[in-house]
Amino acid sequence: MSNRIPRTRMHAVAAMVAAPVLALLLSCAAGSASTGESLPHESRALSVVPLRCSGCTGDIARTSRARELFEDAESFRRAFLESVPEGTEVPEVDFSRFVVVAAWMGQQANCGSALAIPSARESGTRVEVEVRTSLPGNCAADDAISYPFCFARVEKVAKPYVFLEKTETRVCE
Repeated sequence: MSNRIPRTRMHAVAAMVAAPVLALLLSCAAGSASTGESLPHESRALSVVPLRCSGCTGDIARTSRARELFEDAESFRRAFLESVPEGTEVPEVDFSRFVVVAAWMGQQANCGSALAIPSARESGTRVEVEVRTSLPGNCAADDAISYPFCFARVEKVAKPYVFLEKTETRVCE
């Protein structure tokens, strides 16, 4: 009595094992093909271009903390002109391709605070906009009331935009 498996039977067993593995590999490859569309669990970085950020401004109409999304030129123009010194030119934005996100810090006791909008990511169900707040901590700063703000242009995506907050406090010696 031989312990050898007949060659045809061995091929049949190998094919039974290989078929599900091959099917799994092919389905993974098909799901990861680059079609320009994100799968629900993927995220991708969006382009972010700062339009104007300021940490030390004078008396500005936006005196309280706020985060806003602008999808049209007129509402962006109004908010921008409320936030910048008189005579500042409003940046051009193609609202068919981009939105503008903005953050205001509200009144601060000195010019040591700042806001930035460094990144945005499209995830499965939303666009996450990072707002980075920088506080002066024990660092020296001009002793003037300020109203930090930041405007940035972000790629337009047909999903809700949410703001994710990150705060850092500087430490000086």
